Amino acid sequence: MVKYEKDQVGFREFFAIIVIAISTKSTDMSTVLLLGDGLNAAWMIVIGSFLLILPSIIILNSVLKKYQSKNILEITQLALGKPLAFIISFIMFFFTLTNTASDSRSYLTQLITINFPNTPLFIIYLCFLTICIWGAKKGWESIASVTWMTFPYLMIVLGILFFLMLKEASFARIFPLFGTGKWEIAKASFNYTSLFGDAIILAMMYPFVKDHKTYTRSLFSALLFTVFIMVLMYLSYVWMFDYRSVEKITFPFNEAIRFVSLGRAITNVETFFITLWLIAVFIKFTVYIYLVCKIFGFVFHIKEFEHTVIPITFLILMIAMIPENNEVIVFAIRDYTVIYFKYLLLFLPPLLWAVIKMREVRAR
Repeated sequence: MVKYEKDQVGFREFFAIIVIAISTKSTDMSTVLLLGDGLNAAWMIVIGSFLLILPSIIILNSVLKKYQSKNILEITQLALGKPLAFIISFIMFFFTLTNTASDSRSYLTQLITINFPNTPLFIIYLCFLTICIWGAKKGWESIASVTWMTFPYLMIVLGILFFLMLKEASFARIFPLFGTGKWEIAKASFNYTSLFGDAIILAMMYPFVKDHKTYTRSLFSALLFTVFIMVLMYLSYVWMFDYRSVEKITFPFNEAIRFVSLGRAITNVETFFITLWLIAVFIKFTVYIYLVCKIFGFVFHIKEFEHTVIPITFLILMIAMIPENNEVIVFAIRDYTVIYFKYLLLFLPPLLWAVIKMREVRAR
């Protein structure tokens, strides 16, 4: 694939995309799964998951450096052949499609339950995806530019939220430090390594980052910053709600922003935080839809994959509307996809690296 200058993004844009795409997971209903498994030590699961997937990300980065004009699936095809690459690509497409559908339904259910209880899910979902379609049709460079434009404001608001949450915190609630136990935390960390799977899936856009040095700097600095944000969010939930009740709260983020205040004169501050949160969610799923279409284009050899944005988005809508309730999404679909897809994320980069090394040795 040839890189066009107009399609390339720089450090700031790619950094912002990674941070928003991954850190927003600390505000959705995946927090229910982590808090259920780790209780007040859920923040340790975030760190453990990152450390477990980090070697795969480092290995993939070294592989990408060898083929600086190709994305992860194109390298997979070169290394493993077309039949195996097709299977891997299709699995990645199925996961990203299902994950986008289940995640977006979860976010919208969260929004409707708390803020718009009388609004039909289908109507608000259709409006949400229409905005995402508009963003995805603008292309990679435009998505990246908008992401960076909004990023500083989102971080300022997040900093204000952390400050207000700390005012309501009771730091003794972090104990017992290891929650359900060290072994349970270790198992949960392994099960939820796909929390940071976006770092590998975003390697689809590697040829459209300025250069390898920019990609590497933005990727690893964004991941470290994301871990910092997610750990603070989970710690804040624990500090605000004791460990016995935190696993029973369906929407920890929404409960937290309703709990904070700016004094008696300023009320309903959660509306302010929800508005900025929605902007981040729009950006997140615009990126996700674009990536799903990009992978779909590779699987079925569609060069102008941007034309598939509308049909793919409506497919996401239909899949997301199938489950009858949000519990099915969180405890069935989301749980299984997160747990099983981690094997591809963990083992594909080392496999590519090993095959490429073997071929280099034989070539000598």
